[in-house]
Amino acid sequence: MSALSIKMIEAPPGAAASVLRGRLALLFAVIVATSVGAFLLSLASYVRPIGKSDFPTFAELSQHRNYIWAFFLVAGIQLVIGVCGAAIVGVVLAPARGSRLATIGAALLFLGAAAYGVGIGGWATVYWFATDTTVLDPATATRLVHAANHDVAHMLVVPIAGAVIVGVGSLVLCAGIWRAATVPRTLIIASALSTVATVVLQPDTFFGLSAELVSSLTTIALGWYALQMVVRPIRKSRPRLRDRVRALQPREAVAGAISERNR
Repeated sequence: MSALSIKMIEAPPGAAASVLRGRLALLFAVIVATSVGAFLLSLASYVRPIGKSDFPTFAELSQHRNYIWAFFLVAGIQLVIGVCGAAIVGVVLAPARGSRLATIGAALLFLGAAAYGVGIGGWATVYWFATDTTVLDPATATRLVHAANHDVAHMLVVPIAGAVIVGVGSLVLCAGIWRAATVPRTLIIASALSTVATVVLQPDTFFGLSAELVSSLTTIALGWYALQMVVRPIRKSRPRLRDRVRALQPREAVAGAISERNR
């Protein structure tokens, strides 16, 4: 058998930086989309709340059955993608100093996003089938919704735990970025405060909506700073290349070419 040899080809620094910049640009686009989506979902919850209390009844759910299922579906997908994107941004913003805290915070964000996505998906599924009057009569459906709302262990523990883990991970990630000192400290403070507020406050209130707005804006700002960490070095290197070209005058270039040919 012949040995299999693999030749490693090292990409030029400029090409590697261009690829990294493209990836971070895509990440920034995801951050913007999910952050705007999070605020719009919070706004929809504020303008059109699902129920009058923390636990919607069968009558309230059955009136907006399709809307509630779609709302939970979009909210779950948006949060998982947005939180994971924010975790990657935090790791990018802490390349050396603070990287350990940033990595721990990112890991917690991944874990919390997974738990929240699973929990809210189960929540939406239970409400969808519990309000299907073609299978269940209203009396049975009412009892089923009431039983699901009060089964804290199976209905609320998973999504609430996921939200809490996301909050803790965000604070740890902010601590790592703080140590890295790659963004203004005021931005980190605003991000940390908005994180606590979004976990504590209800999203269908004015203060909860305001906290979600601040959280979305700070997340977008962090994504922008992560993108600039790659864009700035490339922009700074361009004047140096131009200076080298300008330093070579036309006469010197022609004389150098003739002397090189005579050799």
